[in-house]
Amino acid sequence: MKSLYDELAEKLKQDPRLTRHSLARADLGLLLFNAGDALRELWAAADAELTDARAQGRSPSPRLEAAVNALRPIFGERSTTSAH
Repeated sequence: MKSLYDELAEKLKQDPRLTRHSLARADLGLLLFNAGDALRELWAAADAELTDARAQGRSPSPRLEAAVNALRPIFGERSTTSAH
């Protein structure tokens, strides 16, 4: 079973000529915007899990670590020089 996100992302991949004004792109943007708070909380929980694993001497999941690091520029703490 595909998720709503997977369906919309697949539509965008099927036709690379789609512009940023495409319906699938707009739907995907709204979906992610509406889930923003939950995504931020999920990222924070995953980041805390990595910190806890390291503090306990465990190796964190490489998959979880890669995902957290990929999203760090969006959800992680910003330096004072990068703030506008």
